[in-house]
Amino acid sequence: MITKENFCAVLSDVNKLIYSDEFKEKYCLNENAFSRNRKLSFTDIIFFILGMPRKSLSTELDIFFEKSSLSITKQAFSKARYQISEQAFIHLFQSTARIYNTPGSSSLWNGYRIFAVDGSMITVPHNSKTAAEFGLYRNNHSEYPMARASVLYDVTNDLVADVEFTGITVGEREHASNLLDSPQLIQTAGYQNLLIFDRGYPSRNLILDLEKRGFSYLIRCTHSFLKCVNECPEGDHIVNDEYKGTSTRLRVIKTDIDNDNKQILVSNLFGPDQDIEYHKRLYRMRWGIETKYGELKTRLRVENFSGKNPRAVYQEFYAALFISNISAIIKSLSEAELGVELNTPKHLYQLNRSYIIGLVARKIKCLLAGVRLYDLVIDLIVKAKHIKSIIRNERHSHRNKNHHDATNGFYIRVTV
Repeated sequence: MITKENFCAVLSDVNKLIYSDEFKEKYCLNENAFSRNRKLSFTDIIFFILGMPRKSLSTELDIFFEKSSLSITKQAFSKARYQISEQAFIHLFQSTARIYNTPGSSSLWNGYRIFAVDGSMITVPHNSKTAAEFGLYRNNHSEYPMARASVLYDVTNDLVADVEFTGITVGEREHASNLLDSPQLIQTAGYQNLLIFDRGYPSRNLILDLEKRGFSYLIRCTHSFLKCVNECPEGDHIVNDEYKGTSTRLRVIKTDIDNDNKQILVSNLFGPDQDIEYHKRLYRMRWGIETKYGELKTRLRVENFSGKNPRAVYQEFYAALFISNISAIIKSLSEAELGVELNTPKHLYQLNRSYIIGLVARKIKCLLAGVRLYDLVIDLIVKAKHIKSIIRNERHSHRNKNHHDATNGFYIRVTV
């Protein structure tokens, strides 16, 4: 379990990184940029983007520089931000992704650290530069730029461990193959990694790759995946698949979802206690990655980019992942302190994720300033514990639809 001390140590390292001359020199695209005392410093740009501006850019700039009585125009900010490489924000995101690599800090499930892999299309500003960078998505009516993101999501710790963010010409399977090389999947003696994939991913090459790397896995597949899988009747079976001179032992679980649909799960989990219900419960844990994409697109509004240039898209995408991970850690620390007090005899609760994200985004500059860091973390935890939401597992009641459905109640600004 992560501790406040470990969390503060990570934030302190990020603070030192952002303020270091090495970081600025490494990620400034122009050696003369930010070399003199100007209104907009290198750290100001970093903190402003990490704070996720969501009002109009002029309004956000006025709010950010209100205490310093500076007047910054949109044009000045845009010119300055494009002097910073998007790699700076990738570096910051990776700093948060490594937080659970310390031995003993990861939460586990039955001795596994569980990861889910899934992809999603990301809407980007519509212009010639983004079209050239990310490619055009075409349908029967129009064409527009889109990016593709694939996330390696740590289900057990609610953490975006790694990500592939490219144009749409790169497929989800290629992303998944690249994510298997992630440094976050380096195993220790204390646990084993288990990866969950949905129906778009199964292939013999993927299974062979997972087996060679020594990963445990659970993959949902279609009926047309493998002959040896297709031939299995309903129930729990063990089969062997011969491919590229290698015989792979597979566990096949077939169950009915409804009269017209079967759930087919393939894994390399052969323990005596890893029965049908175990596999089904494990697969349901994959849903966490779907809610994480919901968080990124609705609460963090990752598609609501304030800049039109591809560099701005990269900067804000990785800044959103940074805030998501910091918020998830604050939520985890707060819920751990509440413990059984979080729930009532009638309902299970979790702390309100939207509130915590807003809190972290507003306080990110103070949080990374390095002054009274531990006290500030305690203050955030205290505030986070006040707002709770009911956990509604397997909801059966129909929700009333309204005009907020598409945006989850948020106003979405389109940059055209």
